[in-house]
Amino acid sequence: MSRYAPGSPSWFDLGSPDVAASVTFYTQLFGWTATEVSEPEAGGYTTFHHDGKLVAAVAYHQIDTPYHRPYGPDGQHGMPAIWTVYFTTDDADALTERVTLAGGEIIMTPMEVMGLGRMAVYADPAQAAFAVWQPLKMDGAEEMGGPGSVRRVELVTTDPTRSAAFYRDTLGLTAVSGDWQVDGRTVGGTRELGVTGAVRPHWAVTFGVSEVEQTVRRAVELGGSVENPPADTPLGRRADLLDPHGAGFSVLS
Repeated sequence: MSRYAPGSPSWFDLGSPDVAASVTFYTQLFGWTATEVSEPEAGGYTTFHHDGKLVAAVAYHQIDTPYHRPYGPDGQHGMPAIWTVYFTTDDADALTERVTLAGGEIIMTPMEVMGLGRMAVYADPAQAAFAVWQPLKMDGAEEMGGPGSVRRVELVTTDPTRSAAFYRDTLGLTAVSGDWQVDGRTVGGTRELGVTGAVRPHWAVTFGVSEVEQTVRRAVELGGSVENPPADTPLGRRADLLDPHGAGFSVLS
C-alpha cells in the first residue's frame, strides 16, 4: 500500500536541456547527492537524495506539455526548463477517462516505467500540465516537508473556480480557502498567475530551507536569479527563484 493517498503530490522531476548543469546547481544549492539511473532505457534520468532519502529527479526534456510549446509573436520561447508535479493515483487508466470528461488534455497516456510504477501526463482546462504516478515498486519521494525537500506544491492559475471543479472531478482534491485538501489534509495551494514571472498556468514546487536569505544568495552565486525577494508570508519566509535554465521554484523557511 502506498504511503501517499490518491490525489496527494508524491513525486517531482525537472525537465532540463542540460542535466549535468542542473545537477551541479541543485546539489550545490540544497546539499543533495545525485545518482544517474544505470539502466539504458532511463535515458540519463538522475535522482536527487537529501540525507540519503529520495526527494526529486532531473531528466532531459521528454514531455510535450503546453508549457513547453512555443509562445509569443516570434514563436521562439518554447521548451523552458520546468518542474513537473506528480500526483498519486490508484488507477491511471480510469483517471485518464476522468480527465477527458472534465475537459482536460491527455499529453501522455499511461505507461509503465521500469516496473517502478505507471505514469501519465495531462493538462487541465487552463493548460496547466501535471503528471500522475501509480506506484508499483516506488511510492514516490521518501522525504517531504522539511529542509532539502519539497514542502509545498501550488497551482498557478487564472481561473481558481474552474480549476477547483476539474481537480475535484479528476484527482479528488477539495479546494478550501486557497488550499487543496485530500481527506481533510492540506496537500497544496493556489497562487494567481502574475505573482511571479511565469507566463502560463502551471504547477509549481516550493522547497523547504533553513534560511531563505542564505539560500537566495547561494542561488544567485550558482547562476540562478530572483523573481521575488525574501518576504514574510503566512506560511513562513519565502522567495521565488529561477534556476540557470529558467525553471521557476520557491524556497520557504
